[in-house]
Amino acid sequence: MHMIGSLFLTVILFSGLSGCASTGEQLAEFFNYSPQWGKIERPSPEARAFSHYISSIVYEQEGDYDRAIAEMEQVPKYDPKAVTPTLRIIRGYLRQQDFQNALVMAERSVEQAPDRANLWVVLGEIYHQLERYDEAVDAFKTAIELSPDNVLGYGALVELQESINDLVAAIDIYERLIAMNPDSAGLYYQLAINYIRIDDGEAAKEALHQALVLNPHLSRARFLLGTLYLESDDNLQSVAQLEHYARSRPDDLQALENLAGALTRIGDYDRALTQYERLFVSENAEMNHFLHAMYIHLRAEQPNEVLEIHAPTSAPLLTNFFRAIALEKTEQDYLGIIEVLDEIDGNIDDEFNAYLNRLLYLFHYDQAGQWLLEHAERYLEAVGESDVLLTLMGRTYMAGGDFEAAANSFEAALENFGSDLRYHYYLAICYEEMDDFDQTEKHLKAYLKQDPEDPDILNFLGYLYAEHDVHLEEAEEMLERALKQDPNNGFYLDSLGWIYYRMGDAERAIDLIQRAIYNMDSDDAILRDHLGDAYLLQGNVERAIAEWRRAHRLDPTLEGVQEKLDEHKPDAVPE
Repeated sequence: MHMIGSLFLTVILFSGLSGCASTGEQLAEFFNYSPQWGKIERPSPEARAFSHYISSIVYEQEGDYDRAIAEMEQVPKYDPKAVTPTLRIIRGYLRQQDFQNALVMAERSVEQAPDRANLWVVLGEIYHQLERYDEAVDAFKTAIELSPDNVLGYGALVELQESINDLVAAIDIYERLIAMNPDSAGLYYQLAINYIRIDDGEAAKEALHQALVLNPHLSRARFLLGTLYLESDDNLQSVAQLEHYARSRPDDLQALENLAGALTRIGDYDRALTQYERLFVSENAEMNHFLHAMYIHLRAEQPNEVLEIHAPTSAPLLTNFFRAIALEKTEQDYLGIIEVLDEIDGNIDDEFNAYLNRLLYLFHYDQAGQWLLEHAERYLEAVGESDVLLTLMGRTYMAGGDFEAAANSFEAALENFGSDLRYHYYLAICYEEMDDFDQTEKHLKAYLKQDPEDPDILNFLGYLYAEHDVHLEEAEEMLERALKQDPNNGFYLDSLGWIYYRMGDAERAIDLIQRAIYNMDSDDAILRDHLGDAYLLQGNVERAIAEWRRAHRLDPTLEGVQEKLDEHKPDAVPE
């Protein structure tokens, strides 16, 4: 039964492949039919290849993948240039997660048919699966060179680059795809996403606007535009985009928060509060929303409404701080709350991490931050000392980039309340921002004396030593301890790589820094700069320049990168 079916299928297929010859002539040629003797000779290699190909398809349709692969493996033996059967073999291996055999077959195929773009794409995908990323990139680039108008190679390459955080290269590919498909709103949207990931807000806005021109119903683009305008403090534009978005997505909590933030910044308190009133009558209200509403009421000079809000108890310190302000505005006893603020059961760090940073972002540091500091400083002067108020001030100063004032707050807390991990950690951050190596080291060591295995602090001090090229063996030991606790942490991997760079070990430095980039949430200019330096140490100037170019694209202000590009004459190396 299978033989008859296969023969019939063969006749049909080959009649469909005819050029100008008859079916009989095709079959005579294919099977080496001799008109003189009227008999069929030994089948030609092409016929035998095709027979195995058809058998493989039959086995595959029956679900017998092992026999299907076995039959398909025979095809290249008789017809080495047959591309379709080779691709089916490779995909059979991939279906069974047999990447090594798939790789052997794919590499053999591109040797035999190096001009077939699809084979290079498949080879690149296998390299990608095996985490051989550089070889994957090279394979995809070869496919693109062979077939510049075939989006398959571009798509595979951009997917790889996004997955390994090579976002500058991904952006380049999206721009090429847009040049080929200028009416694709989706490509502009994906381009904008990558611009956002590298913190290029202006380019992201331009791409999102173009996406909306092509598809006005792409609502998520409006949300992103509204958020980007909020971040750049263009609040009227933010309101316009977010209100448009909210009409189609009224239950998106983050959009409502962002809209309320933009409205509050422009002083439209009533409309801002309307966003939260919609939440309070539902079951979706969160602690953040109650704190935001309290803040807006206070800025609108509506203290009585603050006193009527019954918020959950997950942020008792900030809640009572706002209640104290409301009591003061209504000429009631407010210092009673401030005096017992330190006695309230609450975790300062957890609370401020969860709520303070979001509030400062949403309502802008220049407005919300300064307003908080005014009240905190005045209340601290009234009560003399307070851990909560000093920490609130220190964290708020840090959010605004005033690290000297923040350090003063935490030093006062350290003096008044004694050694505490929080104070040492924040002081180390402040002094590191102020380039004070000795004070940074002092507070990190004080922290580790109380908690010697905290991986973040081990990384902090180890990286500090690497940056200053001191105590490298001690730094190496600390990073190894950190990585034992979190082996795939991108920050830890980069720090250890940077230590090896300082030790002159380019190979290990490159390996670790590349792994760090792959494991980060996004591309990072500092890590790209480190990788460029490691390649230069290895003697690979071309790769060094490529990485420095990436670093410069990610952060044009990063110190020293432009000087390295100028020194090593990047114009001699293609982009």
